[in-house]
Amino acid sequence: MSVSFDAFLEWANDKFGPENIKVRSNGEICTHSFFAHQAGIEDWKYHLWMRPDGGKKQLKHGAYRCWKTDAMGSLVGLVMKMDHITFDEAEAMLCGESSLRALERKCHEFFGSKDAYGDVPEPVKPEPAVDFPEHTLFIKDMSKTGFKRLDAERYLRERKLPVEKFAICLGDKEFENRIIIPYYDRTGKLIYYNARTMSKNNKIIRYRKCDGVDQDTVVYFPEWPKPGERIYLMEGEFDAESVFVAKLFGCACGGKHLSDTQIEMLRDYQITLAFDSDKAGLEAMTKIGGQLLEKGFSDLKYVRPPKVYKDWNKLLQQRNAPTVRAYIERFEKSYNAITADLLKLKEL
Repeated sequence: MSVSFDAFLEWANDKFGPENIKVRSNGEICTHSFFAHQAGIEDWKYHLWMRPDGGKKQLKHGAYRCWKTDAMGSLVGLVMKMDHITFDEAEAMLCGESSLRALERKCHEFFGSKDAYGDVPEPVKPEPAVDFPEHTLFIKDMSKTGFKRLDAERYLRERKLPVEKFAICLGDKEFENRIIIPYYDRTGKLIYYNARTMSKNNKIIRYRKCDGVDQDTVVYFPEWPKPGERIYLMEGEFDAESVFVAKLFGCACGGKHLSDTQIEMLRDYQITLAFDSDKAGLEAMTKIGGQLLEKGFSDLKYVRPPKVYKDWNKLLQQRNAPTVRAYIERFEKSYNAITADLLKLKEL
């Protein structure tokens, strides 16, 4: 459900004072920009423009822009930032109790202890445990002279990745001779794995997925960061590991789209979009960037590998970890509602 004009105006009047609010005929609400004020800009009055209708793109969570600092985002994100509340709380405040999440909460409250006829619902069954394919060993636990260990070590060291984190399947027909990449939750529990072939044969499928778990319900962290940290979001696990080797928090989402589950898993973090330098990477970055802006994420950034390197692991292979970090810190930029259009124009 979209932002209610009246609900947002009420919030703005309370937050900024009605004497500092101007409402234009097109439905735009203007006030003094605290973004500009915080940046030390003297001319900061009435430079924060807010559109409950979402502006030209009709974003359902509204849109704001500071014309002095170019800060942009959704109105839900603005309320989250200023009131220090969750996305669900801000959405309910601006979109009303008829929003989907509010409806889900009411259903949960009503059915939480018993159903409509007074019967106690069946207990929720625990999720099945995830285990590696048969005959899988961590590389570090294999015989130091075994040719399969040596082959796996060569493959990973060529990519300058840590050998001890990964396993290899020795027997299962589907997963044999593949690097097994384990996914863990915050507590260290195995929740998923991906299996990457070491073969250079392009006819062989590069990845085989974990059976019984959808990849769009998990994300890959080499190490889970504390809430509030900046993470670098990309598609593949090896890229996430390459950024982590450079002492930054990499995160792989496994595709070019984020599910609602994945978005909520990332909500505690500041996000930099860091997809590949090719056309597919640009498409993934702009699509996921749009999703995150729509869901109320603020302070988004982006950075792309140099065009001569397809991804971060290629850069790591050809250079080194300090260079990867220095490059990211030098070329990281803000991502807002018009970044996607500007980047696509630049590619033409």
